[in-house]
Amino acid sequence: MSPIDHISKAVGKLTKKYQTRDPYELCDALDIRIRLMDLETDIKAYYFCQSRIRTIVLNSRVLEPIRNILVAHELGHDRLHKKIAMLKGFQELELFNMVLPTEFEANIFAAELLIKDEEVIELLNDSEKSFFDVAREFGVPAPLLDFKFRILKNKGYRIEPLYMTNGDFLKDGIGECFEVESY
Repeated sequence: MSPIDHISKAVGKLTKKYQTRDPYELCDALDIRIRLMDLETDIKAYYFCQSRIRTIVLNSRVLEPIRNILVAHELGHDRLHKKIAMLKGFQELELFNMVLPTEFEANIFAAELLIKDEEVIELLNDSEKSFFDVAREFGVPAPLLDFKFRILKNKGYRIEPLYMTNGDFLKDGIGECFEVESY
């Protein structure tokens, strides 16, 4: 089983059990605390587990539309990398980092959780919508949709990811991964 298959299966079990794709609702159901704090740094979010208490900390400087993605990403760390988190935690300096396997996997988890296969396919079948139009319609940055394209290709859909994602994606500022006012 490929890592993408494993992650898709994990997301499927989670959403079926709790009947939601909302990362905040899932965190609540899983007893994962979410804290909003001014971190006074470029760190956008992090996940840690200490004394069996699992916590996601979000930087209050991050714009609201990105917070949902960050929570989904950190939830991915909880579901996929809990043992690593117990040792050192995860800091999100660059959300769409492709260098570390754990970051790639958490991004795949977030894309699979937040974007339904059927909805992407339906929007893509509208010949007047571009890749970027679809991302705008979902209210997600294009790199997250690119991760979803990778998942769909892995599932056998005849779709080509843009492979546009790199580790510098959010490096220059908090929340600059898409134009908020266009949503």
